Amino acid sequence: MNSYFDNHFKKNVITIYPGEYYTSTGDEMVSTVLGSCVSVALCDEEKHIGGLNHFMLARDCSIEGQEADVQKLPGKYGEYAINLLIEDLVKKGADRSNLTAKVFGGSNIFNQENAQVGEVNARYAFETLAKLGIPVLKHDTGGNFPRKIFLDPALSKVYMKYVQNSHVEMEEVQKREKTMFSDLNINRVKNLFPEDIENL
Repeated sequence: MNSYFDNHFKKNVITIYPGEYYTSTGDEMVSTVLGSCVSVALCDEEKHIGGLNHFMLARDCSIEGQEADVQKLPGKYGEYAINLLIEDLVKKGADRSNLTAKVFGGSNIFNQENAQVGEVNARYAFETLAKLGIPVLKHDTGGNFPRKIFLDPALSKVYMKYVQNSHVEMEEVQKREKTMFSDLNINRVKNLFPEDIENL
């Protein structure tokens, strides 16, 4: 997690990285950059409380011998990241029944077989939110470009732009994706939705 003052928004911005989440009741922004990862922004508009997560995989699909990683950073996985965000929002005073969601990410920045990772991440987010009864007001998922998003928790607004012209941000996302895919068993990702294996 990192913090800086943004001259455009005239606010302090908290930048989160894979596996992290952040909630706020103050006048600040939360930001992250996404490739095949997905972020869910949850807000209670009535109480001006909101938060953002950043998960890399829907569930723990790491190769054998790396399962202990979930103990260190459970927010890397959607199966924990969404509930962790909800729990923290409720602790800060949000009403669970008032929560609404916006979903971003799940792109295929290498335009290759690993596209299914982003697709599975996005689908997992949508299906989990539906099961929890949290309406998705807006979303921008899929495609071939990374995204940079800014959440204004107090206003329940999300600002998004595609990362196409920033070589530094593009290289950062691509490096992270390569590392993730090298540790990933693609078949275990596909098996999260076995009825769709032939379609992925």
